[in-house]
Amino acid sequence: MKSAYLIAGMRLSRFIKILVKNGMSLYPKYFVRFLFLLQNGIWASIFHRKERSIYKEKIEQHRLPEDPIIIIGHWRTGSTFLHQLLSMDTNLVTSNVFQGSIPDSFLTSRNSYEPIMGRALRGTRPMDQVKLSMDEPLEDEYALLRLCSYSPLERVIFPKKKTYFLKDFPGFLPKGKKLNEWKSALEYFYKKLTLENNKTILIKNPFHSLRMEVLNEIFPKARFIHIIRHPYNVVPSTIRMWDIVGTQNAMNNKWTKPSVKEVSEMLNLMLQKIESDSGLFPNNRFYEVKFEDLENDPLHEIKQIYKQLNVEFLERFEQQINKFLISVKDYQKNKYSIPETDKLEINNILKGWMEQKNYSLE
Repeated sequence: MKSAYLIAGMRLSRFIKILVKNGMSLYPKYFVRFLFLLQNGIWASIFHRKERSIYKEKIEQHRLPEDPIIIIGHWRTGSTFLHQLLSMDTNLVTSNVFQGSIPDSFLTSRNSYEPIMGRALRGTRPMDQVKLSMDEPLEDEYALLRLCSYSPLERVIFPKKKTYFLKDFPGFLPKGKKLNEWKSALEYFYKKLTLENNKTILIKNPFHSLRMEVLNEIFPKARFIHIIRHPYNVVPSTIRMWDIVGTQNAMNNKWTKPSVKEVSEMLNLMLQKIESDSGLFPNNRFYEVKFEDLENDPLHEIKQIYKQLNVEFLERFEQQINKFLISVKDYQKNKYSIPETDKLEINNILKGWMEQKNYSLE
């Protein structure tokens, strides 16, 4: 099913709670999504109880690694490509589509989900041509939404007004008690992910771009990689992405895709916040890479990242990168013909940053 996938896999009690909190429109397509999520939630709850009975004590006693590598940066900057490359390193462990989709029971339930989920996930992502399967790397925001019911993604599923949904979530974090619940959900997810190994965690999540300080509290030795890209590619691609995701997941008829101005302002806010927070970290814990450079010479850029972050680069990792690059050599990126009026809007908001990073204003 290509609709309502953002919270498919959420336990029934959480799904009912978030639905009661937000409500839904009584139209046939939303009711179909409701029924899909309802039965999905029942199974998620059953599998969770089974896993909890087996692993609860072990998870609680497990020590969370302190030194993950965290990829940040605005959506559509090439963070998925970087995530895919780094996930080739067998010394790292990262969340995949199955784990992010079924965070409450991924240790024990794969055999039960795979016959259906494996078939449903064939092909590519709806917003681009990136391969989609149960084992492809996935950002952890989807797991966090399912585990604690808090994420800005809530407003994609339950839009409230005809403006950019991210405006309702300054900092992308809850306050007070809910912040502690969010932290606990993140720790729980990564304890489970590292339960059977002692590898370095690899995290990729654009929402984490505004969470660096909190992440540093949870992971005192965290290292950050910030990926950037020309806004003329980032802004229209982001608008298209959110419009597809919102259309496929909204539970009411209030979804509206963001404007060029709204996305440009959010991009500018994220860039300013990352620049400010990066000053908190020494050079060996923060690195910035241009997507254009990464695309031009992936191996060189990955070696530069590893060198600055003091991560060992092994020959077998290089072999895996080369093998992966061969497998995606025919990949076709989405291409955008951006109107002059949109360029002017972007330039008006991001001109200073674009000049600083030597990005063309034409």
